[in-house]
Amino acid sequence: MSANTLTKFSLVHLAVTAAIAACMLVTPVNASDEHAHELEHQHQAERHDEHSHDKHEDDHGHDQHEDEHGHKDEHGHDEHGHDEHEEGKVHITPEQIQRSGIATQIAQAGDIKQTVTVYGRTVLPEAASSQVKARFAGLITQMKVNVGDRVKAGQVIAEVESNSSLKRYSIKAPISGMVVERNANAGEMANDNVLLSIIDDTRLWAEYQIFPAQMRSVAVGQQLLVSGTQQQADSKLEYLLSAPQGQLYQLARAPLDNTNGQWPLGSLVSGYVTLSKQAVGLMIDNLALQEMEGQQVVFVRTAEGFEKRVVELGLRDSQMTEVLSGVSAGEEYAVQKSFLLKADLEKSSAGHVH
Repeated sequence: MSANTLTKFSLVHLAVTAAIAACMLVTPVNASDEHAHELEHQHQAERHDEHSHDKHEDDHGHDQHEDEHGHKDEHGHDEHGHDEHEEGKVHITPEQIQRSGIATQIAQAGDIKQTVTVYGRTVLPEAASSQVKARFAGLITQMKVNVGDRVKAGQVIAEVESNSSLKRYSIKAPISGMVVERNANAGEMANDNVLLSIIDDTRLWAEYQIFPAQMRSVAVGQQLLVSGTQQQADSKLEYLLSAPQGQLYQLARAPLDNTNGQWPLGSLVSGYVTLSKQAVGLMIDNLALQEMEGQQVVFVRTAEGFEKRVVELGLRDSQMTEVLSGVSAGEEYAVQKSFLLKADLEKSSAGHVH
């Protein structure tokens, strides 16, 4: 083999060897690149999934936050609206007011009175009772009335046959009033015994005991308020009498109109004797005042029912109280049974506690 041929063979061998080496070097690099590309692609996919998941959670959290926020807003809005619209108001129809017996008055100016309080009971005037007897002894032929009946003066209430003349005569009611006692029946003898007792209870006395400490303040002609368990009436002291059996107190009497029978005979009564008066710009009845959460309140009439008003008070007597703020002159307010409105408002407030 010639030197030229050997040289060519060596060059070819070197070229082939270099090509093989190059192929071996390129193949790992390409595989590594493909693997890296796959990893990068996988990493991007995972990042995309995580991003989507995070976004979903964020969206979910955002939605939940919006839901919670919206719920709170809605809840807060409802509560706020309720407080503004309902607080202190009692919705009640005129028919319900009438059925409940809630009475109202108009706030106006008047007099606050300095008074002294006395105690007593209702008694019958001496001329307001009569014990009926027969004029002549005889046989009772008829009794025309019973206990509890109302009679008029001059009405025939019994008939008797006289023993002396054997003639019948009539017994008439000497006064108008109510029969409270019956002691005889037909067929019995009428002698000097009481057949019937009648009282006229349409007018009574409110009779009070005036003790030594009060005697300098109390005098005939003074105005007073007579107060019972369920009613009151204005009157005037007409008599100051010495107490029976040498007692130290005096008896003061004031007339009471009892035409409707509202003052039971013998019932206990208080009397508020007026000693002086002071004019005030605005006053309300004491029965209207209710206490809620440590404050004095009054229920003022509105188109929908009543509205609670916190009031500032001034002078006070046994019946009326001066109002400094909270109610205006001319406003209508609840008096009798105003406690029903208080109870309704407290019940409504308790129902909205969360």
